[in-house]
Amino acid sequence: MSFTPLLRRLCLLLACMAWAGTPASAQTTCLPGQQPICLSGSCLCVPGSATDTQAVYGRLQRMAALALQNWIQQSRDRLVAGGVAPLPLHVRSQLEPYFELAVLESAHYRVGDEVALNAGNTLLRNPDVNAVTLIDVIVFRHERDAQDNVALWAHELKHVEQYQEWGVAEFARRYTHDFLAVERPAYALEREVEKALQLADEQR
Repeated sequence: MSFTPLLRRLCLLLACMAWAGTPASAQTTCLPGQQPICLSGSCLCVPGSATDTQAVYGRLQRMAALALQNWIQQSRDRLVAGGVAPLPLHVRSQLEPYFELAVLESAHYRVGDEVALNAGNTLLRNPDVNAVTLIDVIVFRHERDAQDNVALWAHELKHVEQYQEWGVAEFARRYTHDFLAVERPAYALEREVEKALQLADEQR
């Protein structure tokens, strides 16, 4: 399957999951024997049991996770084939206290790949993507972040660590199921590193 149809299919699956799991369904009252199906906050009642709805949602979730896994792997392979660079040494030295050597040595980066970044906006549910991590390749929107934003590097390297710990399939499954649970530790580490760098600057 080529990259573009895969991307379209994945966006459709994630949209379906967004409507199947919206909180508005909990506020919709349907007749007996019907279940609410919601899209963008609007719900309609369709025949079926709660078990049917859960089964459909479960299938959508598995399909979306598999599509996300394939997109991540294909995008990463395309980026590597096009050329990537190792972690800058001055960034690496500042992050050595936070990561195992395997994470720091495996990570590579690239700047300005709009295909990966724009897809990251949609697929990874982040409207303000300055970087996206695809297994062991980090794509930065701006060169200055790749060279100087150590806290953003920490965030993205946390995802490299997650990929190493879970594998691509499990990362995709978890991200599809609850992306905030995947992002939360990365944002926490980003804030921790940012505070540590500010403190170090103040003490100079």
